[in-house]
Amino acid sequence: MKGIGSFIKKNKKFLLEILGIFFIVILYEIIALIINDNLIFPDLNHLFNALFESLRNVSTYSAFGYSFLRTFVSLIASFLLAFILGSIAGYFKGFRYFISPLINLMKLVPTPCVVYIIFLFFFKDLEIGSFIVTFIVIFPIMYESFIAGHDNLSESIQMSLRLEGYYKPKSFFKVILPETFPFLLLGATNSIALGIKVSIMSEILLNSSSLWGIGRLIYVYRNDSDYASMFAIVILVIIVFIIIDLILYPIKRKLQK
Repeated sequence: MKGIGSFIKKNKKFLLEILGIFFIVILYEIIALIINDNLIFPDLNHLFNALFESLRNVSTYSAFGYSFLRTFVSLIASFLLAFILGSIAGYFKGFRYFISPLINLMKLVPTPCVVYIIFLFFFKDLEIGSFIVTFIVIFPIMYESFIAGHDNLSESIQMSLRLEGYYKPKSFFKVILPETFPFLLLGATNSIALGIKVSIMSEILLNSSSLWGIGRLIYVYRNDSDYASMFAIVILVIIVFIIIDLILYPIKRKLQK
């Protein structure tokens, strides 16, 4: 009994999270029983059947591949531009004030509005449109992460940089970059899940047969009233998010330290 009590105490957080998952599963099944219509709200049996069917379907993997590829390209572009503009803004306060309205505009404009505006200009090439939508959402996060790295330079480092030459390339590559780059990496890791969500949303809202991805697959299932398959895709997305988070968790912990 003492051993069991010790185990529960040490793993209390994990055990409560497992109980929380079971609660969600039970709550879902209760709602399904109340609605009692597998077409609109499938029960767990129909849901798991649809889930296994989706895993056997090649289109599921191609949809995930296209959405993740778009997100990855947007992340790379955001990372590089955040590094360039963040470096300039870190050195020159005037540039930081100049570009801040644009950064704030990108943060404040509702994403669905951005999607429809992008659609007007890129209706012939929605691949680029989806990329731009994701970029607009995640770029400010990475940029501000890099700026935070500059702002968190200790007084001793800033003093030594003033003595050695703050604007020298040697100071940037040997001192400033190693001190600020982890902030940019942390911003990048925090943007991955958000980038995928935005990419999926843009695919749904742009609603084009030429823009294949998770969002398009969800849209097709909804139009076909195949809600079990639609829910199954959502579950797969959640599972992928959990896997990504587990992979990135030790990296985030290290960067935060």
